[in-house]
Amino acid sequence: MASENSLTPIIEASRKMSADGSLAIYNLTKGVDFSKPRKVADALAAVFYEKDAINWFKVDGDHVEFNPTYKVRILLAEDHNKLLGETVDELLEDLKKKELNKEFVQQIKDQSVSLGKMQAAMATNAFSAFLAKKFNRRVDKVEVEDDLFTDILEALEIRTPSNEDLIDWEHLPL
Repeated sequence: MASENSLTPIIEASRKMSADGSLAIYNLTKGVDFSKPRKVADALAAVFYEKDAINWFKVDGDHVEFNPTYKVRILLAEDHNKLLGETVDELLEDLKKKELNKEFVQQIKDQSVSLGKMQAAMATNAFSAFLAKKFNRRVDKVEVEDDLFTDILEALEIRTPSNEDLIDWEHLPL
């Protein structure tokens, strides 16, 4: 199996933009060995994030605005359905936990702290406000990460050439 570093140029070369600029397609139906789904997912998440997803976000202080100007479709061959499912699951997890969190860690922290402070200020009981503040800070951080991740999913398709959706919508890493 090729290493993640050698997969990167293959994945980059598979990326083509439509003539009207409304769709970027990663055609991974040939040339990629899916026998190690984690390596493929890591490389694909990194390339997709650097080439496409990062361009969809605008950071203004502690606010992150999502504004995609095109969609992305990732095509995977139907040959190894079980391995493809694992690859897609790993890809989505990598996008949320590695790429998004790494890029927007400060904005996620700032937004979750602001939300925690606001909720604590509205509480009438000092003791419950103290407990709620600690609990809500963690919950809000996760909610901000989830919001950024679901924003990306609105502009991303992962399909087979026969147009089968490979994203398991019932088991997203939320």
